Amino acid sequence: MKKLLLIILFLTTVLFSQQIGNRPNGIRKFRQLHATVQLIPKSDSEISVSYLYRIPYHRIIFEKDGNSFKASVRVLVEVMQGEELVERNFKDKKVTVNDFDITQSKSVAIEGVINFDLEAIEYVVRGIVTDLNSHKELKLAPVEINGMSYLESGIFKPMIINFAESNCNGKNLPLIVNQGGSIPFSPQDYQLVIPVTDTTVEKITIEMRNNDAEQFTHTLTESYVTKISVVECKDKLFIGQGDNVLITKNFILRNFSRNLQEGVLITTIKLNEDGEEHDFPIKVAWLNKPISLRNPEFAIEMLKYIEEEEIVSNLLDEDEEDYQTALHKFWKQYDPTPETEYNELMEEYYSRIDYAALEFRGISKKNGLSTDRGKIYIQHGKPDKIERASDSRGYVVETWIYKILNQRFVFVDKQGTGNFILIDG
Repeated sequence: MKKLLLIILFLTTVLFSQQIGNRPNGIRKFRQLHATVQLIPKSDSEISVSYLYRIPYHRIIFEKDGNSFKASVRVLVEVMQGEELVERNFKDKKVTVNDFDITQSKSVAIEGVINFDLEAIEYVVRGIVTDLNSHKELKLAPVEINGMSYLESGIFKPMIINFAESNCNGKNLPLIVNQGGSIPFSPQDYQLVIPVTDTTVEKITIEMRNNDAEQFTHTLTESYVTKISVVECKDKLFIGQGDNVLITKNFILRNFSRNLQEGVLITTIKLNEDGEEHDFPIKVAWLNKPISLRNPEFAIEMLKYIEEEEIVSNLLDEDEEDYQTALHKFWKQYDPTPETEYNELMEEYYSRIDYAALEFRGISKKNGLSTDRGKIYIQHGKPDKIERASDSRGYVVETWIYKILNQRFVFVDKQGTGNFILIDG
């Protein structure tokens, strides 16, 4: 029976997987605000500093205004040298939406950039977000920069981009993946743009090591020459045309990220064969990782809803430090896209665990995972239709209908506490 549940989970994920926007609220989660700094050369001794920020809607307060909902934030950025304030700038952002559900979104965000022109020395850049409706302050992690080190090497920090979404008012500009300088761990492929100050360089070499995996090397010749800058367009950030900055040769690395694992990607960039080289550690982050998947031991225990007890016990018999590897190996055999590191089936299953734990607790605050509705949700996902009615005794009856599976489950709440017991299905 449980092996059949695994097959059903596989088929429904591959053939009928729900789009992100249709998932129940609470599944997608961003753990923090995101900010990063991008440096662009202005001269032999000056740099342009772009502070890129991202504020998910669920972190701010929306106020109802007629038929719409409005929020407003102020992003204050300070450039510090030791204890001395070098420069300060701020930007106010307003947003209006017509759908209340969007105000709770963890995937839709306010994005923007604040720019500074600075001498190429060492600084700490820190940001503070003020919600102008609640007046609550949210601090972003400070970022340390050393402008001269980039000018001396001639190699600037790679910019993570998405060529697939590059439309800005009819222009094809690279969309910046604005996730705090991280490469999202996902099934999607991303690209890098690496600015180099020496426009005569014909090629660059990139050596990459992802966690303890074997090193892989790319030699890049594809490039374009221009003055680059970070620009806002349609509430997104793009690589655009700059003013009062140096011309750079911008090398492109395409479609490499689908095979990356969560963790750190050490990227060493070298100019020509015997030129300067520079290391750039880049985090590969599963930004919306299910909470139930962050503890490997707990994640293995949660397999009990779809797998035989003996198999779960065998996995738990592994050394604790090997739990993550064992869990990954288990799910890999059911991976609908084995050519990538990201496993959609595993993500879907543990997203269901998260949702069931939170949403099916009832008034008694009982763990939703132990309820009948929670177990059915974990095994079959969101119903196509839910019907509610009262029976002859006045009990609330809830019927879940799965059209694809041609199956229905009937639950009844006999105590009026929100703990529905499965009576048919």
